[in-house]
Amino acid sequence: MARESLSVVFAGSGGSGAMTAGNVFLRAAANAGYYGLMSQLFGPQVRGGESAALVQISTIPIEAQPDCFDIFVALDWDKVEQFAVEIPLDENSVILADKEAGAMPPSIAKSKAREIDLPMSDPDLTRLEKALRGRHINIFAAAAVAALAGLSEWNVGSALQAVMGDKSNEVIKANAAAAASGAMAGKKLGLDFKLDRARKADRWLITGNEAIGLGALRGGVRFVGCYPITPATDLVEWLAPELQKLGGRLVLAEDELAAINMVLGSSYGGTPSMTVTSGPGFSLMIETLGLAVAAEIPAVVVDVMRAGPSTGIASKTEQSDINIAIHGTHGDAPRVVLAPTSIADCISTAESAVYIAESLQVPVIVLSDQAFGQTRVVIDPDSKRPKPMRRRINGAPSGAQFKRYAIGFDPVTPMPLPGTPGYQWVAEGLTHSEIGLPASGAGAHVAQINKRAKKLQRFEPGDFWGESWGEGDTVVIAFGSTIGPAREAARRLTAAGHPVRIVGLRLLAPLPFTALASALDGARRIIVIEQNHSAQLYHYLLGQKAIPVSAESVARPGPLPFRSSEIASYVA
Repeated sequence: MARESLSVVFAGSGGSGAMTAGNVFLRAAANAGYYGLMSQLFGPQVRGGESAALVQISTIPIEAQPDCFDIFVALDWDKVEQFAVEIPLDENSVILADKEAGAMPPSIAKSKAREIDLPMSDPDLTRLEKALRGRHINIFAAAAVAALAGLSEWNVGSALQAVMGDKSNEVIKANAAAAASGAMAGKKLGLDFKLDRARKADRWLITGNEAIGLGALRGGVRFVGCYPITPATDLVEWLAPELQKLGGRLVLAEDELAAINMVLGSSYGGTPSMTVTSGPGFSLMIETLGLAVAAEIPAVVVDVMRAGPSTGIASKTEQSDINIAIHGTHGDAPRVVLAPTSIADCISTAESAVYIAESLQVPVIVLSDQAFGQTRVVIDPDSKRPKPMRRRINGAPSGAQFKRYAIGFDPVTPMPLPGTPGYQWVAEGLTHSEIGLPASGAGAHVAQINKRAKKLQRFEPGDFWGESWGEGDTVVIAFGSTIGPAREAARRLTAAGHPVRIVGLRLLAPLPFTALASALDGARRIIVIEQNHSAQLYHYLLGQKAIPVSAESVARPGPLPFRSSEIASYVA
């Protein structure tokens, strides 16, 4: 009997090719017209550690990982126990493994999933020959599962060409042969996992990191100063060549402090600029973030959150940087904090971040996370574009003294390009007067603090504040990657006669009080769901009196993602 969706895990030690297998399977499904989502599990080791690609394909859009996986493919059993708890299986799941790979570890066996032998290696090759020549079992496995799903060999071959197009002809031929053998082996298994027919359409295959990069370029970013850090590094890798095509530049700094200072220098010079980092790197940027606020210099900071504190788990997700994003820096340092509501929304949120930074002359922090950044999805094209906003560069009338930090009705004052005759100014971190000279008096200090605060007080986000879905007097508030599973949980509960409303925040600071109050109107029960231990979003909303004291908090740390069934169980 045909099904709507299929979820598959390709797992093995680092270097076994699990991610390549997942990418080939996902692309094959995309070629056939299916939606898809692939998230990754991997350790800090380059080779030899744990590695798994978690893929779901469907005839309808996918917003969250499944509650349980249908197929688990073991390329080998090395280190699999490291992340067994992150791959839910049950008695309805099927495990495909080569008996030559060894015994199934107890952590997987306790799931009661049915194990089926799938010989993947060439018995005529010695262990040394397999190591030297490559076994290509990952491509064999991807093709076998594709056959089970009903995907054609053409779909797989096209995906293989896209994934390995830069390899030598010998490598491509060897993998194509492995794919053909895998497809044949899959058909012989006699398992029924065939999907309903998909509706073909033009779709995007994109990760959250790539989506943020695309949005930033659309917004006008032409300089990126950064230092590599997981899970943000692949955003940098994608941006570097794309920036050059547009005449921009990406500079790899010696550390995060240098990176954000480069960004401020570039922005001061008139170029929309951005840095990309994760929690530990963001911590190092805090002092310069204060300089951006005081000197009123636009900057976009993308924080792809990971599990912390300190080095934490570099390759796993968590939503625990809310406090530092909103409150980090000494003194009163208002800034804008945004969080995309989906991987597709990463594009318009990043584009908006550039416009807001440029128009308000403030730092804008974009809180993504590993679950968004390194997840690859097949989605419908997103045509949503924010209204462009530009930097105000026109100075004072001819003959008048230019006051870069003038106190007046409009707190957003002109920011002329360096070298503009008659409009010289100093970007000063010291408390300064209206013309930018250092001042130590209380009057100047309070006036400039009020000026900077008014910029955000008068910021009107309109519909950009966030989104609300569904009806009902039970409301779940979420942000970032928890929105997807919350929405899926709400759909299930609503279908069961228990309507639930979801409010997804995109603008975290300044908090959109009016819009949020409207979205919560009529709520009898309010639940705040987030992936951190200390309920940072909940306490922030409570402290701002944006939610009542009766609101409930569902907060737990990463790296385990929220499952829709978990949320539905709590809400019900």
